[in-house]
Amino acid sequence: MTPALSIIIPTRDRSAYLGHAIRACIANPEPSLEILVLDNASVDGTREVVERIADHRVHYVRSDVRLSMRDNFEKGIATSRGDVLLFIGDDDGVFSFTVAAALDLFHRMKVPAVSAARAHYFWPDIVTARRNAGLLPRGDGAAVRDARAVLRRVLTDGDYYRLPCLYHGFVKRDLVDRVLRRQGRFFLSSQVDMFSAIALSMEGIDYAFSEAPLVINGGSSRSNGASHFGGGTDTEKGLWRREDDLGFLPGFADSLTVGSLVVESALRYAAHNPPSTLGDILDMGDVEVTLAIEAARRTAAGRPQAEIDQLFATAGIGERTEPARGARRRPNRVSRLVRSFLKTRPIDLGRQSISNVYDAARYMQGLRSERRVGLLSDPIGQAKAAVRVARG
Repeated sequence: MTPALSIIIPTRDRSAYLGHAIRACIANPEPSLEILVLDNASVDGTREVVERIADHRVHYVRSDVRLSMRDNFEKGIATSRGDVLLFIGDDDGVFSFTVAAALDLFHRMKVPAVSAARAHYFWPDIVTARRNAGLLPRGDGAAVRDARAVLRRVLTDGDYYRLPCLYHGFVKRDLVDRVLRRQGRFFLSSQVDMFSAIALSMEGIDYAFSEAPLVINGGSSRSNGASHFGGGTDTEKGLWRREDDLGFLPGFADSLTVGSLVVESALRYAAHNPPSTLGDILDMGDVEVTLAIEAARRTAAGRPQAEIDQLFATAGIGERTEPARGARRRPNRVSRLVRSFLKTRPIDLGRQSISNVYDAARYMQGLRSERRVGLLSDPIGQAKAAVRVARG
């Protein structure tokens, strides 16, 4: 029988986290669920971790030769069998209601993709003040959105996970296959999450967005995102570099902002999908502001002007020192923190003696089921946790 949904977990030498991620997945009672673990030539006992889990829905596939991240993700598409695909990291988690809730949204809203506000769990080993903390969205309900319209302003909103996305999002296989048939392969960028959000959105679809969380983004010292933008280790960043089979477009190597990498992925999409251009994908005023912010960060870090000039040249625009006329202004740090606090409950999970994503998922789910996500639920505890998260 074809599984209704495949949760795909690419992993490489992270057995300390992986078992907890799998436990969070198998807590979903849905019988028509496939949990596919893609072991990318691990040497740390990853196979043994998986084999100790007695659940027929868990399938283990190993590569004996180290693959690039995008090749391992590509393998996940080809190897999985579900009608709906969800990729998560080996330090991420889901709730026990995630599968049922996602399938219900597909059924009720008749859409090819579902995304959701994400909860966050910061593992005890992350190298920031956020360790042992969590962030739990306060919202409920779901609505249908126009993917191209949301993509157009993603550089201003700053969260590409709010788009249809294979990583932390749920996507019907026939939509993925549509992109595959046109491109020859799905992932044309090493930024697999960003690129999937762009490629899927450019299909011109409507999708469902849930204000209630369905996935927990785990941040650990081994996380790729944390290793690039704070909280991870240089060792992990070095491993990612050695396994990257594409590198970056000229001027985009060692970007200091996420927005710059979004632009790079959009350029790669446009190059492989003519007649699409960067301006068809993103608002060019926002692109100019994004690259100006990146340039300012590089200048402050003492990076050479030649690489900054190359950044703008690759994007096909002249360098600007002032935001383009009419470009949307970015909210400052204080306003971003206030807006985040109004939408998301901060939690001190260390106080609950929680040290893994499975237990974090259970605790967060309890808070939501008991309706303890509002501003008036333990306001002092929320305020203290918020200050610590803000410092991180």
